[in-house]
Amino acid sequence: MVLLICMGKFSLNKLPQEQRIQMIGEFYDVIDCLRDRKEIRLFFKDLLTADEIATLMRRIEVAALLAADYTYEQIAQTLGVGRGKITNVQKSLSKSGDGYKIAIKRLLEKRKKRLKIQNKKENSRPFTFERLKQKYPLQFLLFNIIDEISEKLDGNKLQEKKALLSTPSRRPTNSTID
Repeated sequence: MVLLICMGKFSLNKLPQEQRIQMIGEFYDVIDCLRDRKEIRLFFKDLLTADEIATLMRRIEVAALLAADYTYEQIAQTLGVGRGKITNVQKSLSKSGDGYKIAIKRLLEKRKKRLKIQNKKENSRPFTFERLKQKYPLQFLLFNIIDEISEKLDGNKLQEKKALLSTPSRRPTNSTID
């Protein structure tokens, strides 16, 4: 085993290829051995600063919007990121993007579940229109039928869009992206 003693900044490219592969592989193994969300949170909290974690998450948000065919202008307006960041993420997606695709799919699934739970909580409050429709289904039959039909026709797209845009770093704006 060759020991490299470098003065100054570490560079992965200065290592022999075998050591580079081993180092990257062990990093993946470290992440793979984490058992649950709590361990993952503790690890990344120690490994990265909050700003570094936010930077990584912003790249994932950009990738999600690019994958959903949002334009650079829409992404820049929604997230407040520059064209350079969007272009860099687009390059990664163009090369392969398989990692992004897996992460985006699972992230959107979690967001949809979270939104569904939030909607249930909001709809279970007394004296809301949704609560009244649930409590007195015959009196609100027409409304309930219309809701059901519209949910089946466009509900999945609407839910997907809400999940995409329920990002924590979304810029608050009066306009929406259609």
